[in-house]
Amino acid sequence: MEQKTSHDVIVIGGGPAGSTAATLLARQNHRVLLLEREKFPREHVGESLLPFCYCLLEDLGVVDQLKRNFVRKPGVRFIDRDGNISTTWCFEHVINDETYLSFQVIRGEFDHILLKNAAKNGAEVYEETSVIEADITAASDSVTVTSLDSAGQKKVHRARFLVDASGRDAFIGAKNNWRKAREELDRTAIWSHWGNVKLSGGLEEGLSIIIYMGLEQKGWVWVFPLGESRITAGFVAQNSYIRDEQRKLRQSGSTDWKYDLCMQELLRSKFCRELLEGSTMLLPILINGNYSYEVKNHYGSNYAMVGDARGFIDPIFSSGVFLSIKSSYLVAAAVHKQLTEGLKGKNEMMATAYKQITGAYNFVHRMIRLFYNPHAVTWAQAGADGLAHKAHESAMAAGHYMLSGDFFENYQKFEGFFQILEDPKQFQRYKRLVIERKEFVHPSCNSRWEDVFRDMVERDAERNAAFSLGS
Repeated sequence: MEQKTSHDVIVIGGGPAGSTAATLLARQNHRVLLLEREKFPREHVGESLLPFCYCLLEDLGVVDQLKRNFVRKPGVRFIDRDGNISTTWCFEHVINDETYLSFQVIRGEFDHILLKNAAKNGAEVYEETSVIEADITAASDSVTVTSLDSAGQKKVHRARFLVDASGRDAFIGAKNNWRKAREELDRTAIWSHWGNVKLSGGLEEGLSIIIYMGLEQKGWVWVFPLGESRITAGFVAQNSYIRDEQRKLRQSGSTDWKYDLCMQELLRSKFCRELLEGSTMLLPILINGNYSYEVKNHYGSNYAMVGDARGFIDPIFSSGVFLSIKSSYLVAAAVHKQLTEGLKGKNEMMATAYKQITGAYNFVHRMIRLFYNPHAVTWAQAGADGLAHKAHESAMAAGHYMLSGDFFENYQKFEGFFQILEDPKQFQRYKRLVIERKEFVHPSCNSRWEDVFRDMVERDAERNAAFSLGS
């Protein structure tokens, strides 16, 4: 027999976007129901967080736990394919307080922390519960959602508002045929975690490492430190390349093409070859496809999409978690206004929120197109070629701010920086006016071990011990 429930807000999905929205709305004394299809913890791509996440995570009340659990991140090092040129972007150059130290997280643990935090703040949370129907058309001020739990029990939930944070399932968008692929970013990620790794090249001080791949792959390799001897490493490449390589590997007798392809691509890099020698793989190979898409009709009178349910773009700049959490902050505030003031129909605060959100997503999308465009400059060359002369220091600072996450309120301010990097003639002229600055080609942010690793050493030891017992 179907059961019925009534709430103010129903949230579909318990990832960072959904957990954040549920936490914020429950804090405002709204009756919030969060339905999550999977059982947490579960692994997910996107382990490296931007510094602009810090204040949001602090407001959510989880920063102290994150410090105990995870490596701190002072910056990003971009390396070209051959390992000859690199640029290190240190967040401390533009952020003058403790928030410059972001986090390298194990996503299974990180997402679970946020989900439990939503329950702690008063949201009603159900895992292993799938949404099978959501009706946003019945009335402008109500929604009906049907769920199915792991025991086969079906429930009908009614609420005044629906927040779709269903991730790449994009439940509302897919159901209404509002989802469209970004074909120019048709890529897939394949990755895993490795232990018994001797960190080097900037990993030992918490830096993210991004390595350019060849033009055939049109992609990149990432390596992030997750512990004193643990890394996440993987690659992103266009799907046509992955399909061709999958066929070749299977024809040559591969029985695990995902593993073989992942190792093939990682070992093309001298940096990765040396790093992985003698290491132990800690997780089965993971894969994420359907990487980049956009969904239209992001919000209506009784629903809003946040996080990957609104759209997903290539994670090269580690922007995904920040985009999700920040969007949820903006949308949750607008939902609160709508519920408390009894707004029906037009909500100016929601319209303003989505103007900012769309501007931020478009901004990151433009950064990504620039990353894959070989005509002007790579991010590995940006510092090495000297985008740093005193007369033009704002351009280098703009790059740092962009990679830190300052693109919701300030995305329009970086137009000049984009014009320089996108126009080959402007860029060549600009290069002639600037000089090399050692701090951007040096593979270090001079971060202390005590700042990057100290707080999570005990938790790291627990993980290593648990893995040893399980293997």
